[in-house]
Amino acid sequence: MFCEDCGGRSVYLRALGAIALLIVSASSVAARGPYGSVAIGNWSGGAFTNDQTGAFIGCIASANYKSGVTMFVMVSAKTTWNLGFTHNNWTLKPGAAFPIVLTFDGRPPVNVNGRVVSEHTVNVDMPDTSELIRQFRASTTMSAFAEGNLFQFNLDKTGILLPALVNCVATVNRDGIAAARDFVLPQRTPAAAARAAPSGGTGSSLAPAQGPSTPELQLEAMEFASNFILKAALNNARVLSRAETPPTLVSNGAAWQSDDAIGFVRIIPAQAGVKGLDVASAVVANDAKACKGKFASARNSELVDSDVVFRGMSSCEDSERASISQYFILPRKKGGFVLFSVVANLRMGEARNPLREEKNKDFRKAALVAVGP
Repeated sequence: MFCEDCGGRSVYLRALGAIALLIVSASSVAARGPYGSVAIGNWSGGAFTNDQTGAFIGCIASANYKSGVTMFVMVSAKTTWNLGFTHNNWTLKPGAAFPIVLTFDGRPPVNVNGRVVSEHTVNVDMPDTSELIRQFRASTTMSAFAEGNLFQFNLDKTGILLPALVNCVATVNRDGIAAARDFVLPQRTPAAAARAAPSGGTGSSLAPAQGPSTPELQLEAMEFASNFILKAALNNARVLSRAETPPTLVSNGAAWQSDDAIGFVRIIPAQAGVKGLDVASAVVANDAKACKGKFASARNSELVDSDVVFRGMSSCEDSERASISQYFILPRKKGGFVLFSVVANLRMGEARNPLREEKNKDFRKAALVAVGP
């Protein structure tokens, strides 16, 4: 938990606000917040605004450690990621480079170049495609070596923290700071998840997806969905809470929605004999059963940046509109597959727009980045 001798919660929150302004604007203007809350394990924070203009700055959460270092994670209003460290006893030169060697769970070190944003604070950019953010999300311990000093950190529930920060930014960008609330996406207990086993529905009841229902699968899918919507540059995209997610997905998937489309990510555990094209065939077959108009489908595999992506497509048309579903299936490091779905309901003229294939390329690339190297 946070230290009891650091001047009280109000001082602590003002420090978070100052850090937020320093990161995004190099300004000494105060920040106001937090609005809403991000409270997960040792992490605490919320949404912050510029105290003078009222503009939304971003969402930030931090945790204190016995070493005296406070570590923070921030997602700006433009969905750029930052990792930072602050200590009241540091006397650093603002603007200076600050090389740091990070080690996660004893794996090979990651060299990063931090920058000093105040005499007490160092900031590290975390591009959403970077190895740094992937290891930070998946690890339980981290060490940081800088200027001859070694600091150790327990990474408490970062797999839940990062989707919560994404949800915070997406919610405030879409609905304004007045909509700030508890941004942590609900986590289901094993018993509740078991009661929510798949039971059917277009595009989500494929037989190969029937598998174990665990909180780990739910969280894994939520992380992939968060990464996907960040990379795909969808308008006002957000990952749905568990209460909003269709019952057929809650056991091993996560749903999202945007102004442009809806979709989901589903974890398909390894099963003997099930191949990527089998998954593509299963999802389009389910769509065929639900379509009441003109139906078309296709499936294939393609090489994208030296990685194989299995793809399924289906369309259901009536006289006015078409529902276009795209499925991208990628191998999962732990075995099985990760299924990404994008569904758009369009007018007939829009459905035949050649620019849509360019957008599909963006979706394929986003799926690859979401799964990681």
